[in-house]
Amino acid sequence: MKQLITYTVFYITLVNLMLFAAGDKNNLEQFTPPQANWQTFAVKPFKGGTNTSHDPDGVGWINKKAWDDSKWDGTIYNPTKMTKKQFAAAICPSVDRIRGIREVFYKHKPFADNKNPTKAEIDEWHRIAINHLRALVGYTSEDRQVKKDQCMFARALWGDERKFTKKWDKKYPGKLGSAAGPCVGSKNAHCGATFIPNKSDQAAYLPKNHPGCNKQQGAEGVFSGPKSNIPWSLKWSRAFCNTLMAEGFWGGHVGPWFHREKFGFSFWDNQPNNNNNNAILRAKWTGKLMPSLYKKP
Repeated sequence: MKQLITYTVFYITLVNLMLFAAGDKNNLEQFTPPQANWQTFAVKPFKGGTNTSHDPDGVGWINKKAWDDSKWDGTIYNPTKMTKKQFAAAICPSVDRIRGIREVFYKHKPFADNKNPTKAEIDEWHRIAINHLRALVGYTSEDRQVKKDQCMFARALWGDERKFTKKWDKKYPGKLGSAAGPCVGSKNAHCGATFIPNKSDQAAYLPKNHPGCNKQQGAEGVFSGPKSNIPWSLKWSRAFCNTLMAEGFWGGHVGPWFHREKFGFSFWDNQPNNNNNNAILRAKWTGKLMPSLYKKP
């Protein structure tokens, strides 16, 4: 009987630990506003049967050898000691593979369900992933760690809503194609960048009792590299890697990935019926701009 009780207590303890671990992920604070429509991002990656889940091993077009070739051995990559092409290849063995990102994913296990990650889990994964990117160049101190920001996530989505829809146009008229919009019909990729609705209209996008968002110093990048049908663990990679390959470490759109304190992402599917279209990533950055530890040659 004593042995049975011991096993029962052990089993209950184990179950409680498992529930705590699952609950920890479920209790993550969500930064992407609930209005963000990600329905197609949950469906498109699985059409055709190429992918089986949103974790790296669920990505059908990347084989084991490719993942093995992109492992990180702890080497700190110094952009002053390499050509732009060499540095980009070191950080991004391909546009879908940040060096070491697979190992980081399975170390942190950010998704409770790899087939159906939540917005909060995806937000947290992007924080982890950006900080890993920074570690590749030796940025590991606490002041170099990127943080999620509610207003940056909200402003990124407001910018996309302004850019791709007329949702706000009647109440907020302006000059077509300007930074504040309206935007539909404009060719300005950054149209909507400065658009911020009033505090009353902001409330539904922000946590209860949030003071609201205002204009603040920062930067914006609009990236067309991500595909709508790429699983969430890697969807962001093409935005960064394509830009790194084009601009190098000191590029204007690359800098905030390494040096800004806070961020917010919005992913937008502008062609819901196209399973192979590019998904726009609007990245917002703010907070302290840390100096580069590397002097541009």
